[in-house]
Amino acid sequence: MREVIEAIKKGKRFLVTAHVNVEGDALGSQLAMKELLMGMGKEAFILDSDPVPEHYRFLPKASEVSNKFDKVGAFDAAVVLDCPTLNRTGKVRDVIKSQAVPIINIDHHISNEKFGSVNWVEPNASSAGEMVFRLFKETGVKMTKEVALSLYIAILTDTGSFNYDNTSSATHEIAGELLGYGLDPAVVSESVYERRSVKDINLLGLVLATIRVNKSGMIAHLEVTKDMLKKTGADLAKSEGLINFARSIDGVKVAILFKEDQQEKGKINISFRSKGNGDAADVNKIAAIFGGGGHAKASGCIVAGSLKEVKKKVLAQVEASLKDK
Repeated sequence: MREVIEAIKKGKRFLVTAHVNVEGDALGSQLAMKELLMGMGKEAFILDSDPVPEHYRFLPKASEVSNKFDKVGAFDAAVVLDCPTLNRTGKVRDVIKSQAVPIINIDHHISNEKFGSVNWVEPNASSAGEMVFRLFKETGVKMTKEVALSLYIAILTDTGSFNYDNTSSATHEIAGELLGYGLDPAVVSESVYERRSVKDINLLGLVLATIRVNKSGMIAHLEVTKDMLKKTGADLAKSEGLINFARSIDGVKVAILFKEDQQEKGKINISFRSKGNGDAADVNKIAAIFGGGGHAKASGCIVAGSLKEVKKKVLAQVEASLKDK
């Protein structure tokens, strides 16, 4: 952490970014990081490959997240949050590489490739948001209610509302301190989880109809296709938690969500989730086989090919991995 602070002191203008298809942790940690940099007397701007999902646009200053690549300008360093690899930043990667600036890599994924000039990687942290919180504490930069909200959402969403294994006593202590800034946990939860449209519910119905479980009952998978999105008019970002329906099936050890990429034809976005105490499959290792990564119980990757081809290939690998345990 000290190296991160020293690296920040050396620059004047910073690009802040996170992974493609931003979710709560990626967005919340970016918004808070920008405020931290400005609190240290720096200039900062957020540039992401994808727009802010609709259900997170209520966050203060979410409108300041830019997707405009033609108006970037020069910057002294890039702060990359919640990304195991630089490639996960999508189109922002090329912007960073074009200016050949130092990279400050702040992440909590066990699969992080240490791609930065400075690497602060803590796999035991609940979220990137928790790490940015600690930066506020270390630097003494004043935290506002707006920052507290961004960090609370980062932690809330990446711990599955404090239900996942990455939730520690320290996580609860931090969340408690953030609530002390006047946040209403019920209002926050409603804003994040209970703002689905009829279109989103229609998508849910189509996706749940695709759930399949293998013969052993240990692998469940479901899918989101372009046709489903076109038919329902739903927001793809609302499919974020659908994998948990497959994961919740009794006896299932690994759940998989296959999503057809909306931007690139012939690319399938894959999410893995596992469960179990001591006997859980390490889905980070499975994702790594396909060039992805993440956490032992929650990982992802992108695989080229048709949905049918990719499903066959990935399911075979998961079957083989479970047999090896």
